[in-house]
Amino acid sequence: MERTPITVIVPAGLADGYRLAGVRTEQADTATAAGAALDRLIAGHDRPSVIAVHHQYLRELGSRRQRRLAELDSVLVVELPEGVADGAPGSGGESLRDLLARAVGYEFTFDPGEGTR
Repeated sequence: MERTPITVIVPAGLADGYRLAGVRTEQADTATAAGAALDRLIAGHDRPSVIAVHHQYLRELGSRRQRRLAELDSVLVVELPEGVADGAPGSGGESLRDLLARAVGYEFTFDPGEGTR
């Protein structure tokens, strides 16, 4: 069975942007709802390889749950970077590669033709 590569859990106001970019999206308007979506995704048979969670929700889930998520070996859970209130791009934005490298501890190469950094 092929796994879905990435799913994001974000508030309603951000969900459409991710959907338009072709990303599987779970809408959650509270940290509690985000936690329920995380639990459902992790327990599901079609769980994604990476779950990116809105920064505020992940911070509000509590240290115990965050430790449990960090110990998962079949799913990588990362925090989406904070944006800015006016919708303008942030100056120090991170790419997906940067987010994964920070979460896992080493840099990924997605294209076999890319050189190492």
